[in-house]
Amino acid sequence: MTEIPPVPSRIVIVGSGLAAWMAASALARTLSRRDCSICVVRDDPDHGNDACEVADSRLPLIEPGHFALELDEDAVIARTRGSFTYGIALSGWSDAGATWFHPFGSVGANLGPVSFHHIVMRLRREGFPLRLANYSLAALAAQAGRFARPGNEPRSVLSTCRYGLQVDCARLAGMLKAEAESAGVTSLPGPFVRAERQHEGAISAILCGNDRIEGELFLDCTGTAARLLHDATDNSWEDWSLRLPCNRFVSGRIDTRHAPPPYSIAAAHRAGWVRHLPLQGTICLTGFHRSDLMSEDEALHILRKSAGNNDLSDVRSGPVRFGRRTRAWQGNCVTIGAAAALIDPVATSNLHLMRASMDHLLRLLPGGRKADVEAREFNRLTGLQCDHARDFATLHYKLNGRHGDPFWDECRAMSLPASLDYKFRSYESRGRIALYDEEPLEETSWLNLFDEHGVRPRRHSPLADGFTTAELQAHVERVRAIMLDELARMPMHGDYLARLQAPVEHRTSQ
Repeated sequence: MTEIPPVPSRIVIVGSGLAAWMAASALARTLSRRDCSICVVRDDPDHGNDACEVADSRLPLIEPGHFALELDEDAVIARTRGSFTYGIALSGWSDAGATWFHPFGSVGANLGPVSFHHIVMRLRREGFPLRLANYSLAALAAQAGRFARPGNEPRSVLSTCRYGLQVDCARLAGMLKAEAESAGVTSLPGPFVRAERQHEGAISAILCGNDRIEGELFLDCTGTAARLLHDATDNSWEDWSLRLPCNRFVSGRIDTRHAPPPYSIAAAHRAGWVRHLPLQGTICLTGFHRSDLMSEDEALHILRKSAGNNDLSDVRSGPVRFGRRTRAWQGNCVTIGAAAALIDPVATSNLHLMRASMDHLLRLLPGGRKADVEAREFNRLTGLQCDHARDFATLHYKLNGRHGDPFWDECRAMSLPASLDYKFRSYESRGRIALYDEEPLEETSWLNLFDEHGVRPRRHSPLADGFTTAELQAHVERVRAIMLDELARMPMHGDYLARLQAPVEHRTSQ
């Protein structure tokens, strides 16, 4: 009979950023203080200067997560000066002058057994120039600057919308830190010096300044430095640079008095792209480029140009290395956040992957020095999720329509991993999306990505031929009319945010 490992009596988290405090807060909400103590060693923040730590977005969840990760969204938006997002506007990817939208949620509505995109495919063959995003309420609302939560009525057209959160990472970390400490989590100042290991490789304690801190389970939340793993027997990193080719970043902020739009922007340029992530009062800009094709001075010039007439502050730059740890849980050490994986955020987010890995960890607890089964399952689940996220980001580069730029020409020539190649061929053949276990994105996201890059299936479903052209036309027109009617009733995104912010500002003034 397999012995079930006990709950670790002491968990030590090393890190000073969002990953550390997300882990501390979630663990404190899950575990009893009587059974387990949690300590955060605040490592030197200079070691966490990662590309995506300034601001990020939490994408819609496909399935409900662990209860300990569920936060009060209104409080997060108000206290971090964040915003909601219905998707991503991608400029210059499918063509140097074209923009398309990646909406969260479903597109259109099925007609009996016929999927909406097969209806569109048949009507296109008959000469009707339809665009999938025009039948997404999320895309229409984003373009109009409107926002409303879906509600609990599955028959409402609002239920077709999914949304994410756009947050300031430092402010969210501060919010989670306060919650963790109020729940009994202790913290110690760094710097982290080294890990003490037993002969079989398990960590027994860490040295921090003049302190020696023992523990049973250790979480490495030190960013891409992954400092707890420096002397590990296997700390290998799977490099994704052949498929996600940017290797440098520059970032900064601009102040704004305008209400943030309910979407982010990914604007491609000749050797990379720039992300615009809007918060309340601030737009965070992060540029990614390939250093052998673009100097940092030029990348910074593009970033300043993206800022328009606004002053760029909090400017940072550095290397970026997209990939993942081959064993995110090794022995009694679990890597979380950028220590475990870093994804190009063109379509998925590092905050989303971080939250997913914490979800898996919480569901696999207990786990201490001898939790081999739990570690194998954690590594399997997080590895699959990261790889599928990588594939989705890769396809943006592979399918690009920018011709004449060496960066983009090379991207189109790249080979695809087997799982992604099969997905591409399945869609190209008959408009079918092959979804795998642990996919971080829904079918609609893949459909829209293929469609906006001009990938047209060779055949539509024969079920679509069971309706006349007039019936299909009437259906798509009815779907759009219902969406436009609902759109007119949705509040402006800025007004929605102001209502959330007002109670916080009222309490602050008292």
